[in-house]
Amino acid sequence: MGKVQVSKDENRADKLKAFDRLLTIMDELRENCPWDKKQTIESIRHLTIEETYELSDAIIEGDLEEIKKELGDLMLHNVFYARIA
Repeated sequence: MGKVQVSKDENRADKLKAFDRLLTIMDELRENCPWDKKQTIESIRHLTIEETYELSDAIIEGDLEEIKKELGDLMLHNVFYARIA
């Protein structure tokens, strides 16, 4: 079996720092924001569905900037679900 070539991401450290900031913000929101505190997996489900449709629309329209935005929104939802769980 051959080795898999992985290109070096010059911005990896910055991306990891940004993701760490996202995790910190989510922790702070869950601890301090009344709305975030009371959310459950079930209560944010419809919001995730809405974001998924928005991503789908951006893909259909070929709008790369909007795709990036909606992927970011869904990433936030994934972090939110992980924090709730």
